[in-house]
Amino acid sequence: MLGTHFIELPVAMPPMLPGMVGVNNTQYFALYYQGSKATWSNGRAMATFSYYAVYAPLIEHITLAIHLKSYNLGSDDELPEHAILCDTVRHKMYVGAYKEIDYFLLQQHPHEPSQLTAQEFEEAVKAVESMTLEQMQRLGMFEMFGNTNPQARLATTELVQWLDQQITEELIQQYIQLANRGNWTAIMALDTLKRRISEAKEHQQQSENN
Repeated sequence: MLGTHFIELPVAMPPMLPGMVGVNNTQYFALYYQGSKATWSNGRAMATFSYYAVYAPLIEHITLAIHLKSYNLGSDDELPEHAILCDTVRHKMYVGAYKEIDYFLLQQHPHEPSQLTAQEFEEAVKAVESMTLEQMQRLGMFEMFGNTNPQARLATTELVQWLDQQITEELIQQYIQLANRGNWTAIMALDTLKRRISEAKEHQQQSENN
């Protein structure tokens, strides 16, 4: 069923990712950046989610950054030409052309109505009205008004820790070789990793001193 032009990423889909972006009851969904917001869609619905708590830690992580470098997932100045496709059943991630992935996502709802019924609309409104500020912040809806809450920061930490477990010596060597050749993505990814390690060591020393 998958499009022939989708490239499988060498890292499995983080198991906590669907919950962090707010996706449920769908096998496939896409991630990209549009309208100055990190966005997910599943062919029938779409919504924004936290850039700083989820999107940036994912695409900028050393396990993925170099593999996404040549793709345009969207920016403040450009519409996305590509998107990340997530498979919640096989726990895989792919990257491909935005239009092809968008069309592919539509196919997972071939027999479902394209519009909400009156009852579904009413239920959707009630669901939004019942959400607390904390829940909305977790989904990134009010991200511009402040930092993510402690619960969201914990979820981000779990995401990054899961991705960290996918780092291999071979991957590090690949980044070092690319950085030595002047590859800016590799240089920045290694610098970020170095800074995180330094901060972790400093935090550990402070804990031991206390």
